[in-house]
Amino acid sequence: MRHVPTIAARELAAYFLGPTAYLVMLGFQVVAFLNFWELVESLARPQVEFSSLRDPMSAYISGSTPFWFGILVAVPVLTMRMLAEENRSGTIETLATAPITEADIVVGKWLAGVVMYLALLVPFAIYLPFLYHQGRYPFDVGPFISLGVGLTTMGMAFVAIGLFFSSLTRSQVVAAIWTFVALFVLVVMTLLAAYMPAARGWTAWSDAARHVAVIRQIHDFALGRLDLRAVALHLSACVFALYATTTLLAARRGC
Repeated sequence: MRHVPTIAARELAAYFLGPTAYLVMLGFQVVAFLNFWELVESLARPQVEFSSLRDPMSAYISGSTPFWFGILVAVPVLTMRMLAEENRSGTIETLATAPITEADIVVGKWLAGVVMYLALLVPFAIYLPFLYHQGRYPFDVGPFISLGVGLTTMGMAFVAIGLFFSSLTRSQVVAAIWTFVALFVLVVMTLLAAYMPAARGWTAWSDAARHVAVIRQIHDFALGRLDLRAVALHLSACVFALYATTTLLAARRGC
């Protein structure tokens, strides 16, 4: 694993050779500003005491539709070129003949993707100290720490899934589409499935869908409920996707 930092640094540098990374980061900066603006507007309105489910602080990120739409677009865009471009250009064969393992390649590229993903979340965090100190609105930082843990582990799994689909093809567009479909199922379809079977009496299916529904998990994290089962699920999906990608690259090297 001693080559992982080198591969990660190479991949991070490649992000900024084109406009894609700048556009994605700019888009998330706009989303973060609009979310914070909406949060301040909600807190400034005179109204009755907030409940735990209606507290604007709890919905700052987890209840933001633009945030989830941005995630569904940004992760495929950030991961689509990781191995698909290497397959198209033939540079993956150069990496395969170098004295590095498939695990080095996969983990290095995945780590670069995770760093870029976390960079997208920074704008959402930098506004909160201003609300706390300049805005004179003291809030409990515990739920935000819990939310940070949940968003991090979720991102680790999402980037690993994107890397896996990038390894299956030479087309960046195909990789992005399949990644978007997979994340759409995890984020949206599982949430819909959590309620539709329940209405028909299929309680077992509803409970299973509710457990894997990413939006519900992140909402619970935002309420300060650090569910280790959800963290374990994210990490398990991450490890499985990285293992599958490594196995695929090893099989191609052996051919």
